Amino acid sequence: MARITAALAVIPLFAVFPSMEATQYVVGDDQGWNSDVDYYSWIAGKTFHVGDSLVFSYTLGDHNVVVAANSNVYDKCATTPNLGVWTSGSDVLTLPSTGTYYFLCEFHCDFSEQRIKVEVNS
Repeated sequence: MARITAALAVIPLFAVFPSMEATQYVVGDDQGWNSDVDYYSWIAGKTFHVGDSLVFSYTLGDHNVVVAANSNVYDKCATTPNLGVWTSGSDVLTLPSTGTYYFLCEFHCDFSEQRIKVEVNS
């Protein structure tokens, strides 16, 4: 009677699926979230992935973070409809899924372009 032996190949998980660590981005870097930063330049060249987070640091009461519901709201610097408004002065928002997210400051979006559009990849 022939005996068949199944070989079990063990492949390290990290070799098959490279590790994807989330990145935390401080919006505006050392300048933070304020009306003096060129956010179009700040976001240029950055690649965002699901699970990454954005840190919005600003002077409490001078700014806020509105997550606009869509591009029309973002383009008009409107605040409604929105997916949330943050006002703590140190807001950490995690990018939960692929797609486009729109962030703006309701106090300074119109005249200083204090807003960013983030494309999130898988």
